[in-house]
Amino acid sequence: MPLNKPALANVNPGEPVTAQGWNTIVNGLSDLYDAVLAIGTGVLEVSVQAAGAPVRNAQVVATPGNGGNPIAALPLFGTTTTYKLVGVSPGTWRVFVQAAGFQPKTNDDVTVPATEPVVISLDPAGVVMPDLFGVSAQEAMTRLAGLNLAVDLILDITGHEVSRTTLPPQLVNSPVLLQLPDAGTVLDPTTQRVRLVLAAAIDQVAVVTMPSLIGLTQDEVATVLNQLGLVLGTTTVRSIGE
Repeated sequence: MPLNKPALANVNPGEPVTAQGWNTIVNGLSDLYDAVLAIGTGVLEVSVQAAGAPVRNAQVVATPGNGGNPIAALPLFGTTTTYKLVGVSPGTWRVFVQAAGFQPKTNDDVTVPATEPVVISLDPAGVVMPDLFGVSAQEAMTRLAGLNLAVDLILDITGHEVSRTTLPPQLVNSPVLLQLPDAGTVLDPTTQRVRLVLAAAIDQVAVVTMPSLIGLTQDEVATVLNQLGLVLGTTTVRSIGE
C-alpha cells in the first residue's frame, strides 16, 4: 500500500495534545506499519530442477497473487542450489521460471511463508546431449542416432578426420575423449550438430611365446614353428667345439 504523509501540527511546550492530533499520530503509525509489512521481509526459496539435477542460470520471478511489484530471485552462487526471493510478504504468490534450453513454467499457487523450498521441474525444449566420455565410437554413434542428433565432425586425438558414415575398423572400439556440446546441453536436433574426438587406434601385433627347440631335428623344428604360425628360415649347422 502507498504510504501517505499525514498533516502534522506544531504545538508549543506545555500545550495539551488534542484528540484529533493524537489520532493523527496513531493513524500515521498504523499506516507506516502497514506499508512496511506490505514491502515484505520474508524469503522464498525455489529449487529449479531438470531430471533431478539443479538448473543453473535460470530466471526466477515472483509476483503477489493480489497484485504488486514482481521480485526477481538472486542468481545461484558457489555451492547453492536454490534460488532465493528476498522481500516476499505472507500470502499467495505466482512464480515464473525460464532457462535456456527448457520450456518455461509457472506455479500460480505458492504460499508464503513456506517451510521447504518450492520445487519446479523444467522440461527440455530439445534433446539432452548424453555423456559419451569413455564410450566406444560405435556405441556413441548408435546413441546419437537414437536421439536424432547428427555428427558433423569426428577427429582422432592426432587430429586426423574420421569418416562419419562408416567408422574404420581400427577405430570402432576407440573411446570418446571429448564431445561438443558438453553432456547435459539441450540441443535442437534440426539445427545443432555434434563433434567427437576419439582415442587414436592402437596397432596390435600378434605375438607368440617361443618354445624350446633344443634336441629337435630340423623337420621337427619346422613342424613346431609352423603350428605357431612361424616359418623356419635359413639354418646353419656347426659342429660342437667350433
